[in-house]
Amino acid sequence: MNTRPQIAVVIVVAALMTVAAAGIGFAAPAGNTQAVSGPSDAVQQQQAQVQVQQQQECTFPANESYESFDVSNLSAPSSVEPGATVTVTANISNPNDAPLIQCVEFRLEGDVVERRGWALNPSETETITFEVDTTGLEEGTYIHGVETRDMGELTTLDITSEPAVEEPTASVEFNDQSSNGSEVIVSNASLSDGGFMAIHNESGAVIGASEYLEPGDSERIVVTLAEPLTANATLTAMPHLDTNDNQELDFITSEGAEDGPYTDNGTPVTDDADVTVEMDEPTTEEPTTEEPTEEPTASVQFDDQVSNGTEVTVSNVTLSEGGFIAIHDGSGTIIGVSGYLGPGTTESITVTLVEPLMANATLTAMPHLDTNDNQQLDFITSGGAEDGPYTANGDPVTDDADVTLETEEPTTEEPTTEEPTTEEPTTEEPTEEPTASVQFDDQSTSGVAVLIASADLSEGGYIVIHDESGDVLGASGYLPPGEQQNVAVTLDEQLSEDATLTAMAHLDSNDNQQFDFVTSSGSDDGPYTADGEPVTDDANVTVESEA
Repeated sequence: MNTRPQIAVVIVVAALMTVAAAGIGFAAPAGNTQAVSGPSDAVQQQQAQVQVQQQQECTFPANESYESFDVSNLSAPSSVEPGATVTVTANISNPNDAPLIQCVEFRLEGDVVERRGWALNPSETETITFEVDTTGLEEGTYIHGVETRDMGELTTLDITSEPAVEEPTASVEFNDQSSNGSEVIVSNASLSDGGFMAIHNESGAVIGASEYLEPGDSERIVVTLAEPLTANATLTAMPHLDTNDNQELDFITSEGAEDGPYTDNGTPVTDDADVTVEMDEPTTEEPTTEEPTEEPTASVQFDDQVSNGTEVTVSNVTLSEGGFIAIHDGSGTIIGVSGYLGPGTTESITVTLVEPLMANATLTAMPHLDTNDNQQLDFITSGGAEDGPYTANGDPVTDDADVTLETEEPTTEEPTTEEPTTEEPTTEEPTEEPTASVQFDDQSTSGVAVLIASADLSEGGYIVIHDESGDVLGASGYLPPGEQQNVAVTLDEQLSEDATLTAMAHLDSNDNQQFDFVTSSGSDDGPYTADGEPVTDDANVTVESEA
């Protein structure tokens, strides 16, 4: 803030004025150690200590014909030890086309602790600072903030003698560069807890990751890409933690449960760079007689069709070097893979889906190579290093189809005229099908986990959470046979917005008490069914917003 004469300080002790009364409508963030509904006796006593005993309102007019000053960029520590002095700053802006003086207040628990007159020129922004002495305040959580006539920002302050837990921190510098397309260089990075550097393309897919980086600063981090770049691109470098301390990046294979990114205020730490692919200079060597290496080629035909939801049919595919057909949903997630297909043309390939479709959808068929010649699709488990897609002009070869779920027609069969048999009934008991029920109630959550009210699994198993597109968001641990109450399911990635989620009961078909449905491509641990449909329940999940 520029050094300038300030308007004389006018400090008042106001009657209890809650944030709601001020019309701001903020709430304390979830996870605070103490709920606050009004100032405590200690707060009132402390205010009496720090306030000048002048029972007068701000002497400057409210200027109702002009817009209120704006408040932005409120900054204050989240926690301090008892008796510490807290420095609170905020930016104050004059949105009007005239120079004005308006009142700016610092409030604690809804009460005005200090009120100042502040002068600003048209469209001018300055930083105001308040010093708050916490001597005499009890340990707990307090709401405080800076307000003008109609605007304001609030936050919370924890006063505690417990040492603050430091969050992991990271920084990264990823400069524009020229590359041969097979690797990129991250200029430098600082990772407080060590970890990895992942490189993402413009669609967000991970296309390469560094080896394990020790805690501290690292220079010139060379990251080899899973597939060479064929054109100039803007890439993103993102530092990741090593949450399970095995010095291997397990973020993709764990579906986000391990080795998540470093964050700053809840947002991943990143830096972008424009990467220019170097063109090879022509050589002056005599041309060789070797024949040019032909690029693998593929074509695929995936027609619109009616399906029972558990499988789809690709009309035909031609693969010059053999491979697989992967089926993607609208978000790009692989939801089914064919067996190995030999080189040449194959007709009518049936692909079983990992999870049954719940609604009509537009799906994509994409041919993949078998780069490591093991006749298994390793594209996902290798982080894209093996079995990449066939491409044409740098783009994956694909075809889309609209898949409509079939509806069961009533049967028109005539009753049979067979004579009743005189065979004696057998004494064999009919085999009972596994049964399940699940109750998933509407709820508010921080977005980290959801709560299943109850589940009854006749043979034990798991409760799996799906989003509206059918993707798996998280699965419970193994649940023994019988009824369970209040089953908490941690999500692989924290929800950022309200959503309608589905809880689905799954068997433990291979009796290993590990959920293998996704990793086995649906061959193990399938869902409990009733009348041929998976047993599910939906809930509206509201994500609690932090103030």
